[in-house]
Amino acid sequence: MTQPVEDFITLDGADGLKAVFSPAGAQLVALYIPTKSGGPVQTVIGSSGRLDAPEGDSWAGAICGRYANRIAGASFSLDGVTYHLPANEGSKQLHGGADGFGHLSWKAEKAGNEVVFRLDSPDGDMGYPGALEVKAAYGLNGHTLYLEMTATTTKPTVVNLTHHVYWNLLGKGDILGHMMQIPASRYTPVNADLIPVGPLADVAGTRFDFREKRPIAGPYDHNFALDAGRGALHLGARAIEPVTGRTLEVWTTEPGMQLYTGEHFTPAIKAPFSELLKNAGFALEPQTFPNAPNEPSYPSSVLRPGETYRHRIEWRFSGF
Repeated sequence: MTQPVEDFITLDGADGLKAVFSPAGAQLVALYIPTKSGGPVQTVIGSSGRLDAPEGDSWAGAICGRYANRIAGASFSLDGVTYHLPANEGSKQLHGGADGFGHLSWKAEKAGNEVVFRLDSPDGDMGYPGALEVKAAYGLNGHTLYLEMTATTTKPTVVNLTHHVYWNLLGKGDILGHMMQIPASRYTPVNADLIPVGPLADVAGTRFDFREKRPIAGPYDHNFALDAGRGALHLGARAIEPVTGRTLEVWTTEPGMQLYTGEHFTPAIKAPFSELLKNAGFALEPQTFPNAPNEPSYPSSVLRPGETYRHRIEWRFSGF
């Protein structure tokens, strides 16, 4: 069923940020930031805020799970049991499957300066073991938008939640001239199916070296192994729009950062709050690594009963 627009929820921050959300995929639909000239700019690209709608990008602005990114062969083994998942990108599963979390309606409530979304995923949902209870709380604090995601399970399972918002700090045109900085000395090389192959590779001397800021240029759909690893909140990426100086920092508690440059966007994809063209927005998706359930050397995505999965993302804006 198409998500009604009247279900949209708005947060107005004290320092000029305004965010619009939808229960469809717990989606960030729009984010307005103040500018030096006084008028706000809408920086979120491609989000429709609706389920089963013809307009918008199906993942834009949504929370992806149970397992964001790709799982090779749409299967994994855990504790000696092999789990087969429905594939939705060739032979792979992407972002939790066709009915992954980004394509479901979440329960929503506005509580003070936060919008809280909840989702119950039953045992066996999209092939994954364990009943999962998920909570996602968005809030505004000064010039920061944050998202705190938690999950618990009834059986051993794998969990990798991320947020798939596309940004354009100018609010129009393409993002290839945005300056990008990612504090990662290594990345995960991929094959033609975008599945990681072999060990982590050094970025030095390659087009994957964003340790110093430089234009995005593109194309990218790759995971970077952040030097800080998993743990305390740390800088995952910094993007700067060179004409205006508007800056976005993405902070995370996870070890990986997927950069995607919106290669599939075309003017035929309509969205209520933005216009699209190729490379109209960049996605920075903090997460564990693609295909980690099948790669023992990667940071673990296993969640067991009695444990709580926690992932915090902060989007910090400056240069107004």
